[in-house]
Amino acid sequence: MDPVSLFAELNRRRVFRAIVGYGIAAFAVLQIIEPVMHGLHWPEAVLSYVVVALALGFPLMVALAWVFDVKAGRIERTAPAAGGTSMLIHNRALLALVLAGVGVLAAAPGVVYFFFLRSGARATAVSQSVAVGATPALPAMASIAVLPFVDMSAQKDQEYFSDGVAEEILNALSQVDGLRVIGRSSSFSFKGRNEDLRGIGEKLGVAHLLEGSVRKSGSRIRVTAQLIETSGGSHLWSKVYDSKLTDIFAVQDEIARGVVAALKVKLLPPARAAHRTASLEAHDLYLKGRYFWNKRTGEALRRSAEFFEDSIRHDRSYALAYCGLADALAMRIEYDNARPSEMLPKAKEAALRALELEPGLAEAHAALGNIANYQNGWTAALAEHRKALDLNPNYAMAQKWIGNILMITGHLQEARVAFERAVQMDPASLIARTNVGETYFFERDFQTAIEQFRLTLEMDPEFEQARLSLARAYSWQGKHAEALAETDRLHITPITNRQLLRANVLARAGRREEALALARGLEARSGREHLDAGAFAAVWLALGDNDKALTLLGKACADHEPMDVVEILPEMDPVRADPRFHEVLRCANLE
Repeated sequence: MDPVSLFAELNRRRVFRAIVGYGIAAFAVLQIIEPVMHGLHWPEAVLSYVVVALALGFPLMVALAWVFDVKAGRIERTAPAAGGTSMLIHNRALLALVLAGVGVLAAAPGVVYFFFLRSGARATAVSQSVAVGATPALPAMASIAVLPFVDMSAQKDQEYFSDGVAEEILNALSQVDGLRVIGRSSSFSFKGRNEDLRGIGEKLGVAHLLEGSVRKSGSRIRVTAQLIETSGGSHLWSKVYDSKLTDIFAVQDEIARGVVAALKVKLLPPARAAHRTASLEAHDLYLKGRYFWNKRTGEALRRSAEFFEDSIRHDRSYALAYCGLADALAMRIEYDNARPSEMLPKAKEAALRALELEPGLAEAHAALGNIANYQNGWTAALAEHRKALDLNPNYAMAQKWIGNILMITGHLQEARVAFERAVQMDPASLIARTNVGETYFFERDFQTAIEQFRLTLEMDPEFEQARLSLARAYSWQGKHAEALAETDRLHITPITNRQLLRANVLARAGRREEALALARGLEARSGREHLDAGAFAAVWLALGDNDKALTLLGKACADHEPMDVVEILPEMDPVRADPRFHEVLRCANLE
């Protein structure tokens, strides 16, 4: 049968009509299954399986359309063409091959779009949405960023205090209904930079900026504040406050109320004042604790915890100080390699005490969520972070932590949406931008991940989490020299974490003896120092020692170590079919 005759016969048997109808039905199924899948929290792979199943249905549908037809509401076998039969029709094997080919050709456009064009287009769109300098797309409402107040004290030694004043005003404004307040990390990223206010407004996507200064001298303070409209640079409101240090809370409240009045949004809720302390010493120590907590290094977190403890000693009813202590202790696990068994009980006790003192405190719920995360309690962690976000819709860090839980539990596309939302709330958040890249890394889309990590490093070349993630992605792309070069640029990251990364890269590069020497050295230190179990297991897997890796993971989970990204690590692929790996996942509440 020549091509023209074959086309005519396919048309006579209404095969093309069947292809169009099946294509429309398949498209409708996909439109229904995707929201249902996300609503029921099914794995992202389910959608891919559905697409493959629908694609396999095309050849079957073509065969059925060739053999049967529908007439008068009844299914009948299609009669042969008038004028004789062809060799093709008599040769059943050849006929089946031709019909299968027609089905594959019909399915090919949809498969190519879903698995190649669609993912590439989405990756480009997301990269553009979180690109450096991109204006966040958020619903129109009154919006403001509180810039760090300038320390005007004679000795320039009150930076922690001026930062704290600005941050507490930011926190007060974040409670205002109908006001979008940009997160601290974005607002404070302009500290010490002499940038045009209009440019800052465009980068942060806000219509207003609050800037000011603090001069502290003995028991007296002078606080200046001015509210600026970013589009034209006009001053909407400004005031200078000269008062006693004991009046600092009243000054902060008056500034916040002045901003609220100028922007014509709802008044501040009165409950926020309950989070304060009557002790100036406790408040000063709390501000020092938050100042060092925001530095996120091992040494800074240790100092932060000490300041929070001192603050609590001055005021046993200061809820925010307990929250700060819980945050500092929990973060030491990640940034200081502190042992979870030593940090988490104290952190949980502090967070629960904060909730006893202030049941509606968003920071306390977020702290409990973070602690549950380190205890592999994903359901509880997600509930606490969502509660924190309900209490404070401008709480960008709670939004980011929601993304963390979704990512850890394998809901990578939902996690990416959560991280993108966190970036919109806090556009200069380096960690949220890095997390966006990590979702691509865990999906094995290493090129898109690399592009996102590079964008983050353009904003701050010293942000080491993005550089560490970039090194891993390079290694998985086979660019081991680039991965080692990025590893060598890490200086703040704890040395054991750097050595774990280097050993992994060396093993993947085929430099087994060097990697093995590092791994044995780390093994000898593991009795004295806490090591990330997932990262250490990944090293042994890269070295081909699956048994040692699985034994390490099993012991770590039995000892209640954090197992946050074990399920989604690409390094775990060699043992995914091993029953021992699934025992680890069940132990970690990941299966």
